[in-house]
Amino acid sequence: MEIKDQLDRTIELPESPDRILSLVPSITELLIDLGLKRRMVGRTRFCIHPADKVQSIPVIGGVMGLNQHEIDKISPDLILAAKEENAKNEIVDLSKRYPVWISDVHSLEGALDLIGSIGQMCGRQEQAREVKESIQDAFSELNHIPPGIVRAVYLVWNDPLYTVNHSTFIHDMLTRCGIENVFADKKEAYPIISEKEIRDRKPDFIFLPTEPYHFRESHRRKFAESFPQAEIKRVDGEYFTWYGSHLIQAPSYFKQLF
Repeated sequence: MEIKDQLDRTIELPESPDRILSLVPSITELLIDLGLKRRMVGRTRFCIHPADKVQSIPVIGGVMGLNQHEIDKISPDLILAAKEENAKNEIVDLSKRYPVWISDVHSLEGALDLIGSIGQMCGRQEQAREVKESIQDAFSELNHIPPGIVRAVYLVWNDPLYTVNHSTFIHDMLTRCGIENVFADKKEAYPIISEKEIRDRKPDFIFLPTEPYHFRESHRRKFAESFPQAEIKRVDGEYFTWYGSHLIQAPSYFKQLF
């Protein structure tokens, strides 16, 4: 079977791959929700959902820093990777030996496309369709929210401070909540910003997520002192960055949060 990934690369793989390696936490969760756990031969240590089912799947390293020797031992016939999350040199190396399907998700539409493609590759078209419909139904509950109700900064790293521009999946999630990303105009997807830039843009909120950098209560207090005019809110980063079946629960989280 030939199929294109989200970088428009054509890969060849078995008609029904039965040795699947996932290098992306949100894709690991999706595979399990599609009923493919028994075909999974590997995951990263960051693939933590669903907690009661991932424990029996072998760990082959982190999202970066893969154990190539262990991967060769399990000899996958399909590897699922992400452009933004995995190291390019490692994926290029793996692509020389195995079929590697690479995701590149920047919006809800891209996430739905990913789910459909994985369902097609793995013979789970009907299950993938049901997941997509559940996500679409959930997000339809946010359609009434007008854009730009509040202005916010979403930080993804501390010291230095990193945020997101308009090209990111996080930006798309914020927009669907009616939140204006005050750094949407930056050229880089994940630009470094200063405290002065944050003050100059006068956000109503500063969001401190649990991942990729885990902001804690001590960070919230520090930011509250530095930015007294903004509300500092710690948020669950998974709902802004995981683009598989995790999205089914995202709108209900957004509604109670904002």
